[in-house]
Parts: sequence; structure tokens; C-alpha cells
Amino acid sequence: MIYALSKLFTYTLMPPALFIWTLLLASFGYLKRVMFLLALLFWFLSTQIGAHLLLEPLENMHLPKKAVNPRYVVVLGGGYDKGALPLSAHATERLLMGLAVAKEHNATLVYTGYEAKYAKKEIVFLQKRFDFTLPVIYEDRSLDTYQNAAYCAKMLPTKEIYLVTSAVHMPRAYRLFTHFGFRITPVKTDFRIKSALELSALFPKMDYFDASYAALHEYIGLLSLIVRGI
Repeated sequence: MIYALSKLFTYTLMPPALFIWTLLLASFGYLKRVMFLLALLFWFLSTQIGAHLLLEPLENMHLPKKAVNPRYVVVLGGGYDKGALPLSAHATERLLMGLAVAKEHNATLVYTGYEAKYAKKEIVFLQKRFDFTLPVIYEDRSLDTYQNAAYCAKMLPTKEIYLVTSAVHMPRAYRLFTHFGFRITPVKTDFRIKSALELSALFPKMDYFDASYAALHEYIGLLSLIVRGI
């Protein structure tokens, strides 16, 4: 139920749906000033400066390492693309980091997310390509981060883990896995923030809007956890 409500909110009140609703209202002659403010907001979210201001607090948030000698590397999925590669670019980057950490520490890789069955193909390919073998556990029932944490808590015999996910998503994932009793060493990857501003920092680009959207999604997700007492 909570999963369905969160998706309904995302699809109806987050951009681009928010802009569509405003345009529809404007077509009836209302909200001219709101249209102007919305245009400024859209410009802000589509610039490097806007994306940077939204991403920086999330991607650089300090999260303490609480795990002692973890034997599991939990990789959060959440990115399936139909095409030549089973996983999206973001999901693939998380997977590669997870494999590297598991190989370095001789740990078991845990891939959690509904697209785990598609990740199997890439994991098998990568292990053959780079000539190494790791034990892998697949959890393919979860539809969101809350379920990722809940199902992993039921599956794993110990709560000491490396947690691998995109940097922008780590604060929310860390909070949820901690809620389910895990002691975590966070491993951030897939950073979207750039170290230096470009000359075109004030010009709108879809890549920056996508990054801003991801950040807004995480802020709303964190707020929902606070409301739920997590």
C-alpha cells in the first residue's frame, strides 16, 4: 500500500506531471504568475548549479561505518532497461562496485531488487570475463528500498554488511537498512555531482534536470521516512 501511494505521488505531483498540471490550469487563463515562477523553477532544476545544490548534501552526507568485518556485500538494484544490456547504466555501475568490493574482501555478493534475474546474466558474464568466482545471493521480490532492507533482513544470517548504492540514494538506504537492524559500511558509487562548475552552469540541460529529479525524489523519500517514524 505504501509502495503504491509513493508511486502515485511521484507520477502525479513530481516533475514532469507538476508542469503538465500547471500548463493545463494556465490554459484556462489562471496562474500566470505561477507559470512564471514555474518556468524559473524548471530552469533552476535544469542547470548544473541547481543540480549541484540539490545533490551535494545527499552525496556528501557523512554516514558512519558501523560494520565490523562484514561478510556480505549488498548491492541495491533498481534499474532495468530493455535493450542490449539488461541493466541501466546506474544499476550497472552499482553492480561493478559491488563485485569489486566482494572480490577484494572475499565476501558474498547479495543483489537485491526485482530485476535480479536480469542481473544474473551480467554477473555471470563479468565473472567469466575477469576470471574470478564469488558466491552470489539473489533477492528478486523487492520493489523498493524498504523491501530491499526487509527481505535482506530475513535472508541473511548476520547484519554486518557493506551497502552499495548510488551516492544520492545512500542516505535513505542507510536509514532503512539501519531500521532493520543492519550495521553498515556504506560504499557510495554512481556520483552525479561534478567537482567543478562548468562555464555553461547556468544553461539548462536535460542531464541536470534528471539529476535534480533524482535528488528531489530522495528528499521526498527521506521526508516520508521521518513521517513514518523511521
